[in-house]
Amino acid sequence: MSAVWVRVGAVEVGWPGLAGLVADGTQMSKRQLNAWAKGASWYMISEYTVPGVAAESPHARDLAMKWMDAKQESVAACGWCTYTGFIATREDAELDLDEIKQLLQRVVDEIDPSPNRVRYCMNGFVIAVGTYVKPLLKDAKAAAKKIGNAEVDVGDTACKVPLATEHIAQVEHMGRVGPKRKTMKC
Repeated sequence: MSAVWVRVGAVEVGWPGLAGLVADGTQMSKRQLNAWAKGASWYMISEYTVPGVAAESPHARDLAMKWMDAKQESVAACGWCTYTGFIATREDAELDLDEIKQLLQRVVDEIDPSPNRVRYCMNGFVIAVGTYVKPLLKDAKAAAKKIGNAEVDVGDTACKVPLATEHIAQVEHMGRVGPKRKTMKC
């Protein structure tokens, strides 16, 4: 992976170190974000760090839609996670609810044959719609019911794939459907 650098004040920070936490996605170009997405080969970078920065960008939605269609698994996963971050941080009035409904249907139709990490991110997208997009709660619950338990190989770890129906129900039970996040970064 070629080095990508972010200037923070007078200091240049190399990727993938600290750059993901300090980068200002609102100031990054499509070209820079594309380079990060294509160069992120480890799932923690492609599913968390890059989407956290990309979701801040004015290009978030466009890049997410492009990346979702990528043949490279890590880039496609990055696309789903970026769109998830986009809906989690934008007010419902800023979102294209019809597009999100179409993406929910796409998850239902495509989750099973999709690559492993893409399945994980699609499941997270359904959970995010049910958690952050109050007008689409019913649609997210229906999609979650249809996909059931997403089969994802998480390797030799203790990680578990959240069951979308249960996760959405917990958020709904706590009365927390709708409030947005300020950022996707930790």
